[in-house]
Amino acid sequence: MANTPLRTRPAAACLLLLALTLPACTSSGPPEGAVADVQALVSLQPAGAFYRDGHLLIRYDFDEGEAGLVAAWSPPGSDEAGHHLRMAVMDIETPLPATPAELARDWEPVALFGYPRWRALVTALLEQFAPAAAGEATLVAIRRADFVVHRAPDGALRVHPLADGPAGLRIGRRVSEEAFSAAAADFLQAQLEAAGEPAALALFAVAEDELGSSFVLFDFARRQSVFIAPMPRADAPHEQLDFSLRVLGSVSVQGHVLTVAQQPFTFANRLFWTTAQSGLAALPMAPPPNGDIPPVSGAAPMDVVAWEKALDKLVGRDRYRGSMELLIDGEAFFETLLQAVQEAQRSIDIRVYIFDRDDYALRVADLLKARSQDIKVRVLVDRLGTLAAGHAPGELAHETRNGAAHSIVDYLRRDSNVEVRVVENPWFTSDHTKVIVIDRARAFVGGMNIGGEYRYDWHDLMVEVRGPIVGRLDKDFEKRWAHTGAGGDFAFALRALRPERHAGPAQDPAYMDLRPLYTRTGDPQVLRAQLAAMRAAQSRIYIQQPYVADSQVLAELIRARRRGVDVRMILPAEGDSKIMNSANLVAAHMLISNGVRVFVYPGMTHAKAALYDDWAIIGSANFDKLSLRINQETNLATSDPRFVEALERELFDVDFARSTEWTEAAPVGWGDYIARVIAKQL
Repeated sequence: MANTPLRTRPAAACLLLLALTLPACTSSGPPEGAVADVQALVSLQPAGAFYRDGHLLIRYDFDEGEAGLVAAWSPPGSDEAGHHLRMAVMDIETPLPATPAELARDWEPVALFGYPRWRALVTALLEQFAPAAAGEATLVAIRRADFVVHRAPDGALRVHPLADGPAGLRIGRRVSEEAFSAAAADFLQAQLEAAGEPAALALFAVAEDELGSSFVLFDFARRQSVFIAPMPRADAPHEQLDFSLRVLGSVSVQGHVLTVAQQPFTFANRLFWTTAQSGLAALPMAPPPNGDIPPVSGAAPMDVVAWEKALDKLVGRDRYRGSMELLIDGEAFFETLLQAVQEAQRSIDIRVYIFDRDDYALRVADLLKARSQDIKVRVLVDRLGTLAAGHAPGELAHETRNGAAHSIVDYLRRDSNVEVRVVENPWFTSDHTKVIVIDRARAFVGGMNIGGEYRYDWHDLMVEVRGPIVGRLDKDFEKRWAHTGAGGDFAFALRALRPERHAGPAQDPAYMDLRPLYTRTGDPQVLRAQLAAMRAAQSRIYIQQPYVADSQVLAELIRARRRGVDVRMILPAEGDSKIMNSANLVAAHMLISNGVRVFVYPGMTHAKAALYDDWAIIGSANFDKLSLRINQETNLATSDPRFVEALERELFDVDFARSTEWTEAAPVGWGDYIARVIAKQL
């Protein structure tokens, strides 16, 4: 994911330059002719397939000569236990990397199977996964798609895409893509041996669909399965030009000319605030205290009652009753979300920074379009965030459908009753909030946008909330919705006068005190509250963040550690932004040098969560200038011990164990320090 520019980073300030230089920026993708050649080659009968050291070669002979499809990936190491799922893309290669004699001598042969055999394998496994009881279902992930598996009253197997699953089914079991691949490998190996067809490697041609031809390789000896997808399609020159013009239009016309007419107060206020905060962010970090680093003190945590009273004075007295349930990673969140969308009775309101246009996002869009025939569906997206993500170079297994709209906004509106509005970006500010409200009775808050990487690849966090807090989140949506309409600032002010509305019960044993915290122009509550928490913490500070670039935050964390607090930070091993990867590396070096324990999560963690003694906070805000000082963000905080203990147990304890602790940071070069200077403005 590190090579995917602007995927989730709110680097809207770079988009004007991107638009001016787009042909160079997007030329890394394959030309359309190369993709067409791959598809033409796949349509032929292969002459054989061969494997060697994480490389697969499918050989094709034809009248003009020979060519091959090649794919490469990192095979599992000898110390990695269990079955492994890998992803790879195929590309055409001619001449072949080895002669027929060398292939026979140095490469392992791979048994080839057609699509009917794959379909039979999948059906046999789904028969095993389907529960026997009526009304029960299993959720199974196959080839980056989710399926609900259950039985009809007569016992017959029924399989539906998750978005089309019948209402009322209770999903009692989940089978991840990794678990499905492991089960498929064991089942297939036993089947081949029983049939007298033993093979060390088996390659299945998967059906041609909207994503193009693809393959699944089973390597029994090394216990790995590899999903091999077609090369992502690059934008054609006219599509690149269209994107460039749309970015320029977003920055100049929609973002500034129209905004100053509809939102004059917002336009002026954000100019002043952004200028001031950019200057503050550029200031050098205060030097850490001198002297030896003390041991962790083991002191008692701060008094949370006194702390909440201090917060009342610092950020206001707004607290609401409600329940808050953790939804960790895409499987838990999107399964719950799609079921909530299917079951909604009155309204669905979605406010996200990015609504992507990859295949998974389009499936979610299809469900929303279908529901809009029966109930009110509104979608609010950030213009530059969604535009940039939708036109970033295609990612493995998240390619956009052939023929899909180049704008998710257009796609949602087409042949549906979905209402869509777009948040403009005056002075390159963005709405980075992720809040979804269903029937004014339940809501989802956290860090996930709508897209394939959030469902399948990244580690991330959302919460489902119920209770009166939903009324506040619903009012937040209504104000932002009014603000993006023709009335602009005036409509926002009128909507702010309306009372909050909540459709659920006022009291419930699961309810706790929840405090909404925001980043808003002129009111960086998330930053002020967390800086105060860093100063007040006496026992521990646990933080998980994808991007850490704010100097004031780093300075306070170092001061906390210097007074004996157990300070720990979880960062991604490799994020989606090279600039922020370097900024994280410099931050890790500073923290480790001052006694803070830094853990590196394998892959990308996009979770934004923290524990300050017994006070928890989660939400959409990163530890960078844009999230903490400039953009629109929504976090939720509580000192209720039930949620604090759940967050520690289900997120931090698990991720500390899963991550690698750095006792010393990787070497930091001059390029990393330059990147940090840039990152301090992002």
